[in-house]
Amino acid sequence: MRALLRESPSEVLVLDPETLLIVQANPAALKNLRYRLKEVRELSPLQFLTPDDAPAFQALLNQLRSGRKRSARIKARCQRADGTRYPVEARLVYSNENGRPFFLCVADDVSQRDATRAALAHSASDMQAIVSHIPGMAFQIVRRPGEAPVLRYVSEQSRQLLGVRASALCADPQAFFALILEEDRPGYLERLAETAGGHLSFNWEGRIWLQAWKDVKWITIRVSERVTADCTLWDGIMLNITRSKEAEAEIDHSRARLRALAAHVESAKEQERLYLAREVHDDLGGNLTTIKIGLSCLARQFPSESTPLTERVRYLDNLVDQTFEAAHRIASNLRPAALDFGIVPAIDSQLQRFGRNTEIAYEFRAPTDEIPLDSAAAIAVFRIVQEGLTNVAKHARATRVRLELVRDRDTLHLTLTDNGRGLPAAPNGMARPVFGILGMSERAAALGGQLVVRPAPDQGTELSLRIPLSGPAAAAG
Repeated sequence: MRALLRESPSEVLVLDPETLLIVQANPAALKNLRYRLKEVRELSPLQFLTPDDAPAFQALLNQLRSGRKRSARIKARCQRADGTRYPVEARLVYSNENGRPFFLCVADDVSQRDATRAALAHSASDMQAIVSHIPGMAFQIVRRPGEAPVLRYVSEQSRQLLGVRASALCADPQAFFALILEEDRPGYLERLAETAGGHLSFNWEGRIWLQAWKDVKWITIRVSERVTADCTLWDGIMLNITRSKEAEAEIDHSRARLRALAAHVESAKEQERLYLAREVHDDLGGNLTTIKIGLSCLARQFPSESTPLTERVRYLDNLVDQTFEAAHRIASNLRPAALDFGIVPAIDSQLQRFGRNTEIAYEFRAPTDEIPLDSAAAIAVFRIVQEGLTNVAKHARATRVRLELVRDRDTLHLTLTDNGRGLPAAPNGMARPVFGILGMSERAAALGGQLVVRPAPDQGTELSLRIPLSGPAAAAG
């Protein structure tokens, strides 16, 4: 008995039934009450209890002494020697061993348990407060071994989000599926099918129709899985993302309008360049031709011997020839005449000029068949090549370039690669494009294509352009 008392984690007190003084106390009781054994033998448990708990404790002892009860339990608060208090759950027994009656009080300090319960209750309260302020609906699905999944919890926001009460949704989870727009249901079912085998962890965005409000909402569902000892839980949240979707659509619309404006500006610029090129070729070229003919006639009127006047006419004739070349160069820059023969001859002509002006070696590969590009697309592709080659000449410090055109059914793929120093690095160490790529990207986007500028596989920079082909020739290819 003494060994049990000494090793027991519970507080054990033996009381004299007449005086209610403590006869014996185990180490656990002395430690928690913070008394020595000599001190505690001069006290009664009634002196440890709060004034509210002492009468109930006394009444239980009287019932045990009278034999009306064999044992009793009580919850009370005890006071230590230093004045601090703690809650206990105690069991009282009246016993008579070898003709010596005594009360046995076995108490457990439940302060930690009560604190844990309070913390859990506080946590649950906090969680409920958090859930109630979520701009959406929280839910939980549970599945136990051998049973079908059950929608165990739905927050009250279901009425605001879906127009369905939480209790009704728990009773009939399929009510949510009925809200999904018909055109979005296949995507929802596809996501569920991808999570076959019992896993419902998935993300999905779609639209629902709310009959009560005659309105369509965009929602997103995020679900994560947890496995416990006796079941599998899926914690989910459903959010209303209508505003963000509308904002996203507005941004996309604005971007589309900006692209359309940029395309219109580029088209207007090309039309103006075409007009100027024709003016230079027709008017300026015609006037220069007339001047040259006039100078030739004038030269024939002079004596054969060389005179200052003859030298002056020759000088003017050479100046006219130089102006012819300048006019031809300006007209070609404004609108290359080679474009009239197709994109491949135009690019080849540009590469030849690039090689002459920069002394950078080049390689050009292109299909032998005609590439079906309308006038606007051909000009855009030519301008992208022109800008890319200009960037190489100005910034790349390259010794060679390689340009390749590949037609893949209804798509044209253009790749321009140089062996230069590559793209400059940003402060974070990442490569960044800085050579007028935005304008080239806008041209590509206006054609429904995409332009990517990235480091080349070996060295230098690679410009990659993909645009769709159109027209009967593309369909035939």
